[in-house]
Amino acid sequence: MNNGIVCRQNEEKSIKYLAAQRQIYNEVKKFDNVGIVFSVVLPLLLSVLQLFWKKNRYLNTAAQMLSIVSMFVGMAVNSFVTRQKKNAADIQQQFDVYVFQMPWDNKLFGKKRDLSYMIADKSKILLSKSGEESKLLNWYTPAVGNASHIKGIWLCQKENFWWDVNLRKRFKKCSCIVIGILIALVVFTGVIQDESVNILIERVAFIVPMLQWLFATIKQLHEDIENLKEMDELINSQEEKSMEDLQEIQSKIYIHRKSCYAIPNFFYEKYKNNDEDVAHRTVLLEN
Repeated sequence: MNNGIVCRQNEEKSIKYLAAQRQIYNEVKKFDNVGIVFSVVLPLLLSVLQLFWKKNRYLNTAAQMLSIVSMFVGMAVNSFVTRQKKNAADIQQQFDVYVFQMPWDNKLFGKKRDLSYMIADKSKILLSKSGEESKLLNWYTPAVGNASHIKGIWLCQKENFWWDVNLRKRFKKCSCIVIGILIALVVFTGVIQDESVNILIERVAFIVPMLQWLFATIKQLHEDIENLKEMDELINSQEEKSMEDLQEIQSKIYIHRKSCYAIPNFFYEKYKNNDEDVAHRTVLLEN
């Protein structure tokens, strides 16, 4: 039995779809990094400098202004990121629908956009880099090719689900730990320097941007995980699936992709091999 999924996902057309969406996500993550610099890196740097120049009024003013600046930077970054994530989600949706040979449902997926120029432009950027094309081959584990058409699609959707939910849970936990440590360091350095109460209060200016970033990130990750829980009920129910059921699941995946937090590449790469192996083993057990 061969459902054609493995063959279609490795076609030149499909690779360009994947390359385009990955390039867009890379650009999104670079903008997210700008937000992290203003919200986490600069406050930490200023808190260290304050240890050496406690009475420098310019430094104190910079620290106080930073929380305001980081808020506006965050708003500008979010505006760009929202548009680009939708573009990437649209491209990946068209990739999935083609690879799955799933009928396009305007009510569930929205009207199909002509993304040809964007795909050609963005895929060219990524594929010009050595070794990138090979990373896009066998996007879904080849084991799905041995299942029936309906079950093959379902296994691919499960692979998407397990990969995503585990990654987001890890990043949420790590974000809380890292920011908690940084905030503790900012306060602790003031205490061990025997700073006055007024100076310690001023250190709140360093902490506010970090908390703003943390709360916004955790809020988004929490929403992502809740959306994935709803998807879990659809994907992992034991009822036999129809194409209509799979289209509904695909709609949920598409909506999630448009709004979910873009996990930084360094974190994604750290767990990629392990998560990929688990996802592939899950498919083999279900097949």
